[in-house]
Amino acid sequence: MTKKFVVVFIAVSVLLGVAPYVLVPPAWAKSTRSSWEQANPMNKARAFFVATELKDGNILVAGGFDGTSNPSFFADSEIYDRHTGSWKLAAAMHVARAAHVAVRLEDGRVLVIGGYTVGFNPLSSAEIYDPSTNMWSLTGSMNDARAEDFTAELLPGHKVLVAGGFGKSGVLKSAEIYGEASGTWTRTSSMNVERAEFATVVLRGEGRDEGNDGDDNRRILVIGGYTNAGPIPTATAEIFDSATEMWTLTGSMNIGRADEAAVRLRDGRILVAGAAVDSVPDATAAAEIFDPDTGQWATTASMTSPRDEVEFAGVLLPDGRVLVPGGFTALDTPVSSADLYDPKSRTWTQAGSMSVSRGGHAVLVLRGDRGVLVMGGLNSPPAATASVDIFHEGEDE
Repeated sequence: MTKKFVVVFIAVSVLLGVAPYVLVPPAWAKSTRSSWEQANPMNKARAFFVATELKDGNILVAGGFDGTSNPSFFADSEIYDRHTGSWKLAAAMHVARAAHVAVRLEDGRVLVIGGYTVGFNPLSSAEIYDPSTNMWSLTGSMNDARAEDFTAELLPGHKVLVAGGFGKSGVLKSAEIYGEASGTWTRTSSMNVERAEFATVVLRGEGRDEGNDGDDNRRILVIGGYTNAGPIPTATAEIFDSATEMWTLTGSMNIGRADEAAVRLRDGRILVAGAAVDSVPDATAAAEIFDPDTGQWATTASMTSPRDEVEFAGVLLPDGRVLVPGGFTALDTPVSSADLYDPKSRTWTQAGSMSVSRGGHAVLVLRGDRGVLVMGGLNSPPAATASVDIFHEGEDE
């Protein structure tokens, strides 16, 4: 059993109602200083769910976990309208799942993969959401059931790579590739190190313009995570090359990490910040940067607060800074504060506080200078929140 779901063993069997929220219409004006705004809540409280930007810029959220609900795992989904700031219910998935992953396919559909279902059983199943019909359809199942922060990335040729995760008998190093045309999964080379609750980042292609990965090849970096060797996370990292379908170990981090935030900076380097660093788990504020050209890691300034469970919370802002909101400072202790990293000064500054504390939440940058959408998460473990906050980027000193 992993740390993020330990809370279920003190599960509350009574279904609680969602706390009332004040609906605040979104304000898109950019202020001279960064600020937080409480937004319209989701229809359901959820943590460890997937949030995916659709082709029209709206946000699909699906599945999740709330330890005070019955059932704790659910299949429902909803869509955030970036223009109105409102949420509307969408069709439910076929399978209730949490700690799953999602990938937007080239045609705009969304592939949802694996995760835990009722009883904390890892899933091999996958399904696809079609925004044009508001329907989910089951597709081929993976060879291995897997859950919790495993790799899921698009590859050239209408394919999707998955790797790692918690399986039915431990942490996996196996990898497989989904073919859109066939709807089936094929095994590919395994990682050198088994890992779960790790970070994945697509490296920028050599010679590409900023922000363009190209479509002929992809290199995917996987970082840290828990292994079968014990409760201390690994510091190792490795790279998958889609041209050869092989994994190659690269430089190791200065410390082992799990559930860390990892963001590709504008110059192509990778910032990693926060994480669980042992089995308690203790959260760290330490940060470091990976240089793909040298394969080496260098420490940078630490965050203003330790943060764990921020694997889907770090985002690159339009001005090149990195926002990391929320997370756990200690076991089951989420915070509402946020940190902001400036690559130019190589420093972190406090970035205000959200309306509630969160861990296991989701964060996405909205199109059209509408801010950063921060959704859900555990705010009082094992209880999740439906609340949503929007971060507006400013010119903080």
